[in-house]
Amino acid sequence: MTSPNAIAPKPIYAPKGCTSTVLTRMTEDEREELKRIAELEMRTLSATARMLMLRGIAEYDQDTLNAE
Repeated sequence: MTSPNAIAPKPIYAPKGCTSTVLTRMTEDEREELKRIAELEMRTLSATARMLMLRGIAEYDQDTLNAE
């Protein structure tokens, strides 16, 4: 049983091994689009940005393979 004054552990949202930070600049319109997608996906902004980046990398790799 926990005491009512106990501090709950902070949830960890990033997958294990995610230790590198990437900062990026975006326009206000781009940020609003990211926020819209994050709400639809029920994710944080950073988790949504990571998901979109990984999908973009996979698409880039596929396009590159198709071009060869």
